Amino acid sequence: MPKTVLVIHPGSLGDVLLAVPALQRLRANYPNHRYVLVSHEPVGRFLLEVNLVEEWVSFESIAIRDFLFGEEPFPLSEKYSWIQHCEFAVGWLKDKDGLIENRLNMMGISHVRIGSPFDSNVTATHQSDRFCQAIGEQGHGPAVVPRICLPPVFERSAEMCLTKRGIALDRPMMVIHPGSGSRAKCTRPEILASVVDELQNAGAQCLLLEGPADQEAVKAVIGRIGRPLPVLRDADLTTVAGVLLRARVYIGHDSGITHLAGLLGVSTVALFGPTDPARWAPKGPHVIVLRAGPCTCPSWEHVTACSEKVCLAVSPEQILDACRKHEQSIIKSQDHCPDSTLSPPDPCAKVARSFSPSLLRT
Repeated sequence: MPKTVLVIHPGSLGDVLLAVPALQRLRANYPNHRYVLVSHEPVGRFLLEVNLVEEWVSFESIAIRDFLFGEEPFPLSEKYSWIQHCEFAVGWLKDKDGLIENRLNMMGISHVRIGSPFDSNVTATHQSDRFCQAIGEQGHGPAVVPRICLPPVFERSAEMCLTKRGIALDRPMMVIHPGSGSRAKCTRPEILASVVDELQNAGAQCLLLEGPADQEAVKAVIGRIGRPLPVLRDADLTTVAGVLLRARVYIGHDSGITHLAGLLGVSTVALFGPTDPARWAPKGPHVIVLRAGPCTCPSWEHVTACSEKVCLAVSPEQILDACRKHEQSIIKSQDHCPDSTLSPPDPCAKVARSFSPSLLRT
């Protein structure tokens, strides 16, 4: 059995996706190892399905809690036989007094790196770089935009899902995620409603994404549009990822789904407000970040109580202009690679599906 690298990350969807570059760097440095990820659902299952790890274990499981935080010897079983072959463990979490590190050493794992990207000794600016620095994996050489490749079956499944919702696969589709997991990070619903109206009037299909915490945000946007709109509700991450790959442009806030779109290489318009895009925005030329201005609230408590949301007051025209810029970039890329059957240089890149260049004309 190959040697194992144990990766522990109990963060939310966006936090774990921000750590993907660090995970990819680990895989490049230890290419012959088998990777076991301890995390929450659904992101753990998703990273398993896209082959970034070979095994996933729920952070909520009692056995893993005993393994990491218990005081008694951990009884090895066939399910956790990988522990016997683990020679390296990394963890992105607080480890007060080094208790977790000592526990892992006691289990026979000789090489352990535990660190939080929020530690005061981590000085990198972007959160993904902070994940690398926290475990001593700073990069050397030119920066690489992180990317996740999806198995083809994901997109085929997404196409079936879209067809059921009345989305025509031969017409451009724009995906909008009105929520973010926190109302404090969301722009006013009338702004997104105006964007949707303009996009639909220009001939684009619009699909709203609704996660478990997005019901109110989605309802507010639909209520201001005044007509039915297809909504993808509470879908698993594999379906959402496949749908995002079908999108001409994705529009969203500082959220886990926005980071997913960024990792997939989807043309993204990311709306930021109280959080700093220099630290939290997805990386890459395919991401356009819009922010009305720096947040002036002195604390997150003030942010959640703020009703003006000046930092999120991006106009509909600014969002539409960002979509036009993506449109122009896509058309240029098609001019260089007009045959969609040809494989582009980046094996993870998709050739954009064509539609009228005047769709988002000024």
